[in-house]
Amino acid sequence: MKKRRRKKKRFPVYRKVGYSFVGVYAVTAVILVTFLIGLDMIPMAYLGVLAGVMAVLCLLFIVMQKRRAVSVIADILCFALVVGSIAGCVYIDKMDNTIRDVAAVPKEQMETVEIGVYVLEEDPAQTLQDAADYEFGIVSPGGQETAQAIEDIEEELGKALEREGYENITSLLDGLKNGEVGAIVSNSADIRIVGDDSNYAWVNDGLRQIASFTYETGRTITQVAADIPEEGSNSFIMYLSGIDTYGGTSTVSRSDVNILAVVNTETKNILLLSTPRDYYIGYSATGGARDKLTHAGIYGIDASIDALEQLYGIDVNYYLRVNFTGFTQIIDALGGVDVNSDYEFTARGTQIHQGSNHLTGEQALSFARERYSFADGDFQRGRNQMEVVRAVIQKAASSSLLANYMDVMNAVAGSFETNMPQEEISRLVKMQLSDMASWNITSYTVVGQVSSAETYSMPGVMLSVVLPDEGSVAEAKDMIRDVSGE
Repeated sequence: MKKRRRKKKRFPVYRKVGYSFVGVYAVTAVILVTFLIGLDMIPMAYLGVLAGVMAVLCLLFIVMQKRRAVSVIADILCFALVVGSIAGCVYIDKMDNTIRDVAAVPKEQMETVEIGVYVLEEDPAQTLQDAADYEFGIVSPGGQETAQAIEDIEEELGKALEREGYENITSLLDGLKNGEVGAIVSNSADIRIVGDDSNYAWVNDGLRQIASFTYETGRTITQVAADIPEEGSNSFIMYLSGIDTYGGTSTVSRSDVNILAVVNTETKNILLLSTPRDYYIGYSATGGARDKLTHAGIYGIDASIDALEQLYGIDVNYYLRVNFTGFTQIIDALGGVDVNSDYEFTARGTQIHQGSNHLTGEQALSFARERYSFADGDFQRGRNQMEVVRAVIQKAASSSLLANYMDVMNAVAGSFETNMPQEEISRLVKMQLSDMASWNITSYTVVGQVSSAETYSMPGVMLSVVLPDEGSVAEAKDMIRDVSGE
C-alpha cells in the first residue's frame, strides 16, 4: 500500500511581509531606547515603561499576523511606529549634539574684534561699493585691526582710500555728522560705548553699518571654570549674559543683559535678579576703578561675573551667554513670543502697545534694548528684559518647541555658550521630568541714582551711569539668601 505524502504547509506571503515589518519595528524600537539611554535625560522609570510598551506592541503585532485582515492593520501600525522611532532618533541626536555644542566651550578661544564701516542713516550708500568715492575718517593712530580693515577695504574697492585722521572716537563721529567725511572706519565696540554718552546718543539710530570685518586680536579668552556647588547643595546661581553683537560669541562686546538666576531645585524657586547695565561699580579688571557694568563684557565673561560677585558678595556657579544672533533666531524659530508691556512706545521702528504684544525676534530685541522711552530708563529696560526671558521660557514650554524643534536647535547651536557641564544639564532635565513640578519665579531689579561720570573704559568722556542704591543692593542680597537657602 502506497503511503500518502503529507502536503507541506505553505507559509502565507502576508505573514512573511508582516513578520518583516515586526522585525524592522523591533530593531528601530531598540535603537530608540538606546538613544534615550545615551541622552541620559529620561528617568529610568519612564524608560522602563516605554521599553515595556514597545515589547508588548511587538508581541501583539506578531499575534496579529495569524489572520490576513488583521495583519494589514498590524503592518500599518508597524510602519507608523518605525517612522516615529526613526524621527525620534533624529530629534534625540540633534538635541544631544546641540547640548554638546553649547556646553563644550573651549578652554581657550581666540578673541575677535569687529571693525565696521559706517555712514549716516540718511546717506544713500547701502554697500561699500556705493561709498567708493567717499573720504573715510579713522582714528589716527588706530589699532592693528583698523589698519588691516583699511587694507582689506582698499583691496575690495581696487583703489586707495581718501582718508582723514581724527584724534579720538568722539571727534571722528563729529567729523561724520558735520559732513567732513562721508564714512568712518571704527571698532564697533567703541561706537556702541560712545552711544551711551547723552551727547552722542544719536549714533544708536543715526548710523548705518555698510560693511563689517572681523579679526583675531591675538589674545585668548580663557574659559571660566564652572564653580560646581558642593555635594548635597540644592541651589546654584547662573549668570545670564546678553552681548550686544551679532555673529560669534567670541567678539569683543559689552554685556547688554546682566541677569542672575538663583535656582533652588528643592523648593522650586527661581529669582531673576537684573542689574542695570549702567551700574557704576569697580571690579578686578579695572583694578577697583569704577566703570559701567556693561563695559565689563569687553574684558571677558569672567570680568562680568567678577563684577557681580563683588557687588552681591556671592559665588556664581555657571553662566549662559547669548548674542543678538541667537536671541533673534531662537524667538523666530519659536514663532515669536508674547510679551506684556507696561508702556506704549516706539523702539527702533517697532511700535509696542501697552499690554500684550506678539513680537518677532528683531522686534523682541528692540523691546529688550529700549530705554530712552522710559522715565526710569535702564531700570525699565531691565524689567522688559526679564519679561522677554519669561516669554521665551513660556513659549519653549509649549507645543511650539515640538512644532519647530529643528529650527530651534539650529538657532541655539553656535549662538549660545555655557560652562554648565552636560552632565548637570542632563540631571536637571531628568529631575524636572521625574516630578513635573511647577516653579515659582520672582523678579527683582536693583535701582540707583542716574548721574554722569567718567569711566575706566572711556576716560575723558562723561557717560550716563547709575550710582548703586545700597538699600536696594542689600535687599537683593537678602533675596538671594532666601532663595538659595544659604
